[in-house]
Amino acid sequence: DTATNTISGTSMATPHVAGAAALVASANPGFTPQQVRDFLVNNATNNVVTNPGTGSPNKLLFVVNEAPTQDFSIAVSPTSGATNPGGSLTATVSTTTTVGAPQTVGLSATGAPAGVTVSFSPSSITSGANSTMTISTTGSAAAGTYPITINGDGTAADHSTTYSLTINGAPGCSGTNGNDVAIPDLATVESNITISGCTGNGSATSTVAVNIIHTYIGDLIVSLIAPDGSAYVLHNRTGGSADNINTTYTVNLSSEANNGTWKLRVQDAAAADVGTIDTWTLNLGGGGTPACTGTNGTNVTIPDNTTVNSTIAISGCSGNASATSKVEVHIVHTYIGDLIVSLIAPDGTAYVLHNRAGGSTDNINTTYTVNLSSEAKNGTWTLRVQDAASIDTGYIDSWTLTL
Repeated sequence: DTATNTISGTSMATPHVAGAAALVASANPGFTPQQVRDFLVNNATNNVVTNPGTGSPNKLLFVVNEAPTQDFSIAVSPTSGATNPGGSLTATVSTTTTVGAPQTVGLSATGAPAGVTVSFSPSSITSGANSTMTISTTGSAAAGTYPITINGDGTAADHSTTYSLTINGAPGCSGTNGNDVAIPDLATVESNITISGCTGNGSATSTVAVNIIHTYIGDLIVSLIAPDGSAYVLHNRTGGSADNINTTYTVNLSSEANNGTWKLRVQDAAAADVGTIDTWTLNLGGGGTPACTGTNGTNVTIPDNTTVNSTIAISGCSGNASATSKVEVHIVHTYIGDLIVSLIAPDGTAYVLHNRAGGSTDNINTTYTVNLSSEAKNGTWTLRVQDAASIDTGYIDSWTLTL
């Protein structure tokens, strides 16, 4: 039989994975179901699919001819954090021996922007042990959100995980829109941020942090549109076939009033490739009151009858939070009446934001005002989502905390 066909979706993927799992189990009869799963995930090739669906882990199935004699997994907790320039953050890097005997794992990091250093203590561990990662920033570190890749170099295998670092902008008026906007072929789309309650004009060093998922960024023209209609081109069809834009742009907005509706306008000017505005943040850098903020744009799957968490670490802020703190939540789910959504403070106190309201309505895109004046700002804050009924599922798309 020499016929071939190109197909996609779970109807294709499920029997492939089931067959691969059977091969792994037959070669390793002592494996538990979790070890079979870990073997398949750890040996998969990352980021091969050029246009994965939202929430896809983007892993290409690969089963080696012989099972490894040693292997491990690596993770970081929390998975994201925010700090002001000159501040620092810590996170725990954990490893687990998944196959065979423990092995020595050397730790390193890539992707840190200028003004940021990453260190590990200890820098070499035995799989099964933990290390403390410290991220230090200088006062000149540029505002924005940066993916930091944590590399585990083992004696028999190599693995990595990702930490999302947010460096807050200079004190001023800022906003984030984490609501996904599809970018079809040969179309122009917009995503809005409304600024209010800020005095004066923008800064000459205002920043626009842009996260766009697109498989050919040379197709794109990306502009910031001020409330008066003035356009500031950020990206103009450069980058060729490179995937995705994750860049913080510095823009002189000193002639623009802070208040009003600002737009990120994205034009797809060529055929074939499509994508999504994932999230963007505008920091006008002047006027208003300094605010401690953080955003987590990493998708977290919400299975049936399960509770999941997404974290934001705040550091470098003094005192307690505001009585009018904001929690901006974007959840994709096909029946929001299933969901209980809570904000968990660093001391463990829970603030319920959404409690099984909305019935069969799809998705939550809401900003909640919460009195957090009894809570210290610094620490790890958690968005906890409980799916309390069967059938419908979804994912946390992004959330932003402003204290």
